[in-house]
Amino acid sequence: MADMDKDRLKELEIESILEETHYLADQERMEQTAEKYRVKPKVEEIFSNADKKPRLKNVSPLDESEPDTSNSIVGDKTAATMQAELIMDGNDDELVTPEQLKAEAEKKAAERAEKAKREYEEAKKKAAEEENKIVTLTPEYDENTEFSGEVLGEVEQFREDAEIKSYNTIDIDIPDSKTEKKEEKKEDSAEALNTPVHQLQPPEKPPRKVVAKVPVYRPDEPRNILNVKAGRFSDAVANEYEEYVRSKNPSVIAHVLRPETAVADEGAAPAEQNHKDSRPLGEKVISALVGIFSKDESDDSDTVKDENAEPVEDYTGEEDERSIFYELNHNIKKLFMRSLLSGIIAAIVVVLTVVTRLFPSGICSAIPFAPAAYAILLFVLMAASLVLNRVAMLSGLSPLVRVKGNSDTAVAVAGAAGMIQIIVSFFCLGDLNGFYVNYYTVIPLIAFFANNVGKLLMVLRVKDNFRFVSSKGQKYASKIYNNESVARQMMSGTAADRPIIAYQHKTKFPANFLKISYAPDPSEDLASKLAPITTVASVIIAIIYGIVKMSFADALNAFALVAAVSVPVATLLSVNAPVRKLCKTLLSYGAMLSGYPSVKQFCDSTAVMIDATELFPAESISLEGIKTFEEYAIDESLLCGIAILKEAQNPIANAFDSVVAETNETLPEVESVLYEDEIGLVGWINSERILVGSRTLMEKYSVEVPNMEYEEKYTSQGRQVTYLSRAGRLVAMFVTKYTADPQLKAEMQRAETNGISFLIRTTDYNVTNDLIANLYDLFYRSIKVLPTGLGNVLKEAEDTVEETSRSYLITNGKAASLARAVTGCVKIKHNISLSIIIQLIAVILGLLVASTLSLYAGVSVMGSLEVLIYALFWGAAAVFAPALQKP
Repeated sequence: MADMDKDRLKELEIESILEETHYLADQERMEQTAEKYRVKPKVEEIFSNADKKPRLKNVSPLDESEPDTSNSIVGDKTAATMQAELIMDGNDDELVTPEQLKAEAEKKAAERAEKAKREYEEAKKKAAEEENKIVTLTPEYDENTEFSGEVLGEVEQFREDAEIKSYNTIDIDIPDSKTEKKEEKKEDSAEALNTPVHQLQPPEKPPRKVVAKVPVYRPDEPRNILNVKAGRFSDAVANEYEEYVRSKNPSVIAHVLRPETAVADEGAAPAEQNHKDSRPLGEKVISALVGIFSKDESDDSDTVKDENAEPVEDYTGEEDERSIFYELNHNIKKLFMRSLLSGIIAAIVVVLTVVTRLFPSGICSAIPFAPAAYAILLFVLMAASLVLNRVAMLSGLSPLVRVKGNSDTAVAVAGAAGMIQIIVSFFCLGDLNGFYVNYYTVIPLIAFFANNVGKLLMVLRVKDNFRFVSSKGQKYASKIYNNESVARQMMSGTAADRPIIAYQHKTKFPANFLKISYAPDPSEDLASKLAPITTVASVIIAIIYGIVKMSFADALNAFALVAAVSVPVATLLSVNAPVRKLCKTLLSYGAMLSGYPSVKQFCDSTAVMIDATELFPAESISLEGIKTFEEYAIDESLLCGIAILKEAQNPIANAFDSVVAETNETLPEVESVLYEDEIGLVGWINSERILVGSRTLMEKYSVEVPNMEYEEKYTSQGRQVTYLSRAGRLVAMFVTKYTADPQLKAEMQRAETNGISFLIRTTDYNVTNDLIANLYDLFYRSIKVLPTGLGNVLKEAEDTVEETSRSYLITNGKAASLARAVTGCVKIKHNISLSIIIQLIAVILGLLVASTLSLYAGVSVMGSLEVLIYALFWGAAAVFAPALQKP
C-alpha cells in the first residue's frame, strides 16, 4: 500500500513537472508571437567612412553564417593579387588601383589649368585690341522716335549742367515722371516701369516720345565704367539697365546722376520712414516694462506696428489677428501705466493718512500751516488721480442720469465727493494747529488702483487666451448635452442628481471670442445694481445731516463718508485675479476658458463624456502575449482580428497601430461589425464571421475554448484575455494589461471630489466599471460604462464637426483637458460667489454703520484711518478668502 502511494506521488510529481514545462513552453511561444506584433526598436546601421559596410546589425552574431573564403586570397593584397581575385570570382573587369586613379586625376587637373591659362591670355589680348572701341547698347526704336540728346534743351530742369558724383556701388534712382495729376497710384507707376516702351498705353493727349541712347560701355581700363548721360531715365533705359545687372559680371564703378529734389506732392515716403511715435513720454518709458506680464520675448512680434490699425468688433478670421494683438498690447500698456501711477498716488495718500493721524502735533509743530499744506497736497494728488482715471469717472457718472450704474459708478461718486470735500475744506479749515477735517479720498484712490489692476489682469487673460485660439492645430469646442431625457438615462445609477453632461467635439473656428471674454461678471453686476442705491442713500443722509447740523460743509463730509464706505474696493480684482490664474493653469493643460460666461456655462456640470480610447491610449495597453491555437494562415487571421478591433474603435487596436504601419500590412476590408454589451465584437470579413471578445461570446457562437483553469493561468496579476475566432474556429488569445494614464487619473480624481461623474463609451468588454474604478482609484458610482445604444449617442455627439462654435471652452481634444476645465469651472463658481457675498456684506454693513454714527454721534467719530482700515479689511477678505480653495 505504501509502495502504491509512493508511485502515485511520483506520478503526480511527474505530471506537475510536465504541466509546468508545457506552460513555460506556451509562455515562450506566446512571447515570440507577441514580439512579432510589438513595435520594434529602431537600430540604425553604423558604417565606416571607407567601405560603407555595416559595423552594427540588428542580428544575433550566432545566427550569421561563416563567410565563404574558398576563393579568397590571404595576405597583403597588391594590384596583381586583387586582379587575380576578381578573375577567381568570375569577373573579367579590369582592376583600377588607387595609384592609377590619382595619376589620372592629376593629369586632368593639369589639362584644365593649361586651358584656363590660354583663355586668360586670349581675353587679355582681345581687351587690348578693343581698348578704344565704344560699344553702344541700343534697344529697338519705333519710327520717328526722338532722343533725349536732341531735345534736352527743351526741358526746363535740364538747362543747367547736371551735378555728377561718383560712388563705389550702383545707386540709380528712377523717379516717377511728372503728370498733371499729382496723386498718381503706385501700382500704375510700377506697371509702367516694367513695361517696354512699345507696349505702353498712350495717354489722352500723347506726348512726344523721347528715348535715351544709354547705357554706354567703354572698356578703357581693366575695371569697367558705366557712363550715363544727363537726363531722366526712360523706360527703355530701365529695361536695358536691368538686363545689364542680370549679366555675369555687373560689378562696376558707377557715375550716378543725383535726381532733383522730389516734390512733396509727387510721392510720399514710406509709412515706416515718416511714422513718428506720438505716444506720451510716460507711456514710452513704461512700455519697456510691460514685458514682465508676457510669457516670452516675442509678444510684440505678432502685433501691428502701425497705430492706424482698424479696431475689430470680434475675431472672425486670420485677417483680424494682427489688429486684435495690437489693440490688446496697446490696452495692456495703458492699463499698466495707469495702475502704476494710481498705485503710487494711493500709497502716498495712505502714508499721509496714517502719519497725520498718529503724529498730528509733531507735524503741526514742525511744518507751519500743516493742515493747509495737507489739504493742498491731497487736492493735487486727487486731481491727478481723477485726470488719470477720467475714463472711469465719465463712464461711472454718466449712467446715474438714468438712475443706473456700472462697476465704476460707486468709485466715481466717491471720487467726486472726495474732491468736492477737499475744495470746500479750504474755506473752513479753522484752527491750523491740528488736523480736524477727516478726508475720505484715500478710499476711492485705493479703489481706482484695484480696479485698474483688475482690468489689466482681464486684458492679460484675453491676450493669453487669444494666443491659444489663434494658434494652428485642431480645436475642440466643449458643450453641454441638451437632450435632457437621454441625459437622464445616461446618468441613471450614478451619484449625480442632475443630468448636466459636458462633452467636446471638433470645430473649425471658435466664434464670439472677444464678446465672451469681455462679458461682465457677477461682481460687476452687483456693483452696478448697488451703486444707484448707495448714491441715493448718501445724498439723503447728507441732506439730513446738513439740516440737523445746519452746516453745508458737514453735509459734504457726511456725503463723502457714506459714499466712501459704500465702495466695494475689490470689485474687479476679486474676480479677475482668480479667473486669470485658472486660465493660465488651463492653458498649460491645453484648454482655454474665455471668461465668466464660460464658467457659468459649465459650473453646474455633473458628468463628463469620455471614450474608452481616451481612458486607455496606446501607451496604457501592453500586449503581454498571443496564444495561437492553430497554425494555418495565422497571420491572415490575426490581421482580420486587428481590422475588426480598428473598425470598432476598440482600445486594444491602439496596441497594433504602429505595428501595422511599420510592416506596411494592408488590413482586410470589414463588411460589418457589432458590439454586444459586455461580451465582445461580432464582425464579417470576406463572408467569414470574426469574433473578438470573451469566452461567453465564443460559447454563444459554439466556438470551443480552453477551460477556466487554463484561462486563469493568464489572467493573474491584473491581466485580461481576449479570444479571436475565424469562421467558427478558435485562432488566438490576446493577453493584455491595462494601466491608468497618470495625468488623466489625477484630473478624474479632482473631478470626482467636486461631484463630477464619468460616462464611458467602449467596445472593449474588458473595460468595466470595476476595472476603471480600480485603475483610477475612483468610487464605482462615479463611473458608468454606457450600453451600446447610449454609447452610440455619445459617439454621434463627439463625432460632430461644426463650422463655427462659441468660444466658451476650447481644448486640444484631450480628456484630461476637458476634465480639468470643467472641474475648474465648478470650483471657481463657489469662490466667486463667496467673494460677492463678502463684498455685499461690506457695502451693506458700511452703509448702516456710517449712516447711524453720522446721524447720532457726528461724522468726526469715523476718522479717515478707521474708514481706511475698514475698507482694506473687507477688500482683502474679498480677494484672499476665495483663494484658499484652489479651483
